[in-house]
Amino acid sequence: MDILNTLGINIKSVIVQGVGFLILLFVLKKFLFGKISALIKERSEGIKSTYAKIEVDKSDVEKMKIDYQVKLAEVETEAANKIQEAINEGGKLSEGIVKRAQEEAELIRTKAQEGIEQERKKAIAEIRNQVVNLSLLASSRIIQQSIEQQTAEKLVDDVIKDMGGLSVR
Repeated sequence: MDILNTLGINIKSVIVQGVGFLILLFVLKKFLFGKISALIKERSEGIKSTYAKIEVDKSDVEKMKIDYQVKLAEVETEAANKIQEAINEGGKLSEGIVKRAQEEAELIRTKAQEGIEQERKKAIAEIRNQVVNLSLLASSRIIQQSIEQQTAEKLVDDVIKDMGGLSVR
């Protein structure tokens, strides 16, 4: 104990300080450490739940992303199908238009051929009438004049000159 006194250590004061420290420790543990421990535990649980919620949200976002990509692919497929349908419909319409145009062209050509045929028949009838008239004219001249070779040739030449005045339409 002399050593302790030489060093300036009072044993009573060390014991009193030790007992005071133990009381302080007990009081702190009872009132402060319990609350701090509960607060730390609560904070730790909050952080864990936040991380768990983040993980759930992350998986939900991934599911939403996959759903979005699937829906986007469906929309793109549907749009491509609609475009293809429109192209097919346009092709059908153009085929119909071309077919109608060909039918109309065929009808116009048929009518034109009928018109040409009628005009040809008219021209033949007119030529026939002119030939008959020329024959009658030539016959009447032959009867009026004597039938000599030179007279007949002159008569034919006159008829040919007269034919130049008649036109075939």
